[in-house]
Amino acid sequence: MTIRNRGVALGFSLIELMVVIGLVAFLLTLGVPLAREWVQSAHQRDSAGKLAEALGRAKALALRNPQALTDQSLPAAAVCLIGQQLSVVGADTNKQIACTNQSDWTQQISSDASVVLTNTNIPFQCAAYNERGVLLVTSLSGLSCMQASPNHAYVDVNVGSEEAFNVFQP
Repeated sequence: MTIRNRGVALGFSLIELMVVIGLVAFLLTLGVPLAREWVQSAHQRDSAGKLAEALGRAKALALRNPQALTDQSLPAAAVCLIGQQLSVVGADTNKQIACTNQSDWTQQISSDASVVLTNTNIPFQCAAYNERGVLLVTSLSGLSCMQASPNHAYVDVNVGSEEAFNVFQP
């Protein structure tokens, strides 16, 4: 008795291969927009977290008041946003503060993030705190620092089509 190989072909037929390619293309069509939104959401949360940390660090630095400021109208510390770089700066030995001072802390926010005062299109540039930790309306290095008010107590971080992420100005 002899066993013969009947010429069984191994592998995929053209139809099977086309069905698999079609399914992969369909899944990619669904997955790419979801991945883009996920990346935008991650950039937004990361940028908002860095902004919240910068505001907290600036307020803490102002409350420590290392330059022993006593004039409540002068800023003791500030957060500056120049381009996409956040910086926390304190008053120098002359009791002056500028966004060009030596930074106590710096971080880059995402290149696709924009930061504006809530319910406005006014870009966030800086936040300055006096030695009691109160936000001041002032100007530093040509940047306009806004005071938190009931309408502007929050800062929005926007990325792409994501809904604005609110960060409280302490």
